[in-house]
Amino acid sequence: MSMLRRTLALAALLILFGCGAVTKRPDIDEGEVAAEAYRMQEMVVGLDQKMEKRLADLSTPLLIGNADLCDKTRYVSSLAVHNMEDYRGRRREIMQSAYELDERIRVTLVGRDGPAHIAGIREGDVILAVNDIETPRGMAATAFFKVHVRPLVEAGKPIKFSLLRKAEKITALLQPVLACDYPVRLESKGEVNAYATGTSITIYTGLLNAFPGDEVGVVIAHELAHNLMGHREKKKLELWKDIYIMKLMNKATNSNAGSIYANFSYLESRVDYEFEADYVSLYLAARAGLTYEGSSEFLRKLALDNPLGITRSSTHPKLAERYVAMEAAIAEIRKKTALGQPLIPEMKIESAEKKPTMKDGWAPVAVGLGLGN
Repeated sequence: MSMLRRTLALAALLILFGCGAVTKRPDIDEGEVAAEAYRMQEMVVGLDQKMEKRLADLSTPLLIGNADLCDKTRYVSSLAVHNMEDYRGRRREIMQSAYELDERIRVTLVGRDGPAHIAGIREGDVILAVNDIETPRGMAATAFFKVHVRPLVEAGKPIKFSLLRKAEKITALLQPVLACDYPVRLESKGEVNAYATGTSITIYTGLLNAFPGDEVGVVIAHELAHNLMGHREKKKLELWKDIYIMKLMNKATNSNAGSIYANFSYLESRVDYEFEADYVSLYLAARAGLTYEGSSEFLRKLALDNPLGITRSSTHPKLAERYVAMEAAIAEIRKKTALGQPLIPEMKIESAEKKPTMKDGWAPVAVGLGLGN
């Protein structure tokens, strides 16, 4: 009887949950599905192409214009090249269409105001020769660039490019320049977010989609400021300090007082670092020639999606407080510009022995920045 009941229960479940759709789906042609998949992939590549270009145009001036403030620098050309042999499968066909790739090596990306841009090199140019050495075609092209171009860039040596732009032959002399060695990368995620790792910067596509204006430049500068000021390393040191104190307090009081202290200490330091990144980012943007004066409006847009953040803080400051602090910093930069003073963030500490690095004097002067004493 028990077996019969289980069989009947199973049959009832199959009837209840195994019904499926009750409408008849239209017949579709698999060829049309494949064609639509190709069109969608083309759209994705086209959008990525525009986003990569936008990101390069914003990050190139930032990394070059602030090289003197960075402790990690390298020579750059702000140039990307490809040919069709760099891709395989279906993506190869799509990239050929998007970038007009063939066996010749072609310029696919030039960062605004970077060395390649200043030299007159543009996207779409075909590279015929480097320092009068003819560039090979096909699979050998990438190896050629590694041997003949990359070492010259890394050494900061000038490079002569012979180019073909449509039917016109052009010569360009590229002089690599120093830039902050914090590569900026684009990641395909819909979140409105960006982050710094201490060695690089990642920007989500969702951020670029949500904010189509130049305010994203200050967001990139904000993440650059985190790296420049050594926030990741300082957070690790403070975390170990807080864990040590937490254990001592918990043991001494026989309670969770230490845990409460560690939590508040962690959040307070995070907020301070975000204030500092806001402050320094405005200087970085101004020094790079990016639009910065209206960048605080970015916070008002964030407030529309996060009303609770207006007057509440956790790992980031209150949006209202950040806005007022940024407006004060903008006024400070505007005043320095009018007086012809160097655009260097104000530091809390000074050294008579040597000029402090940005990391040494990590906190800005707390004037109108909501940092307290």
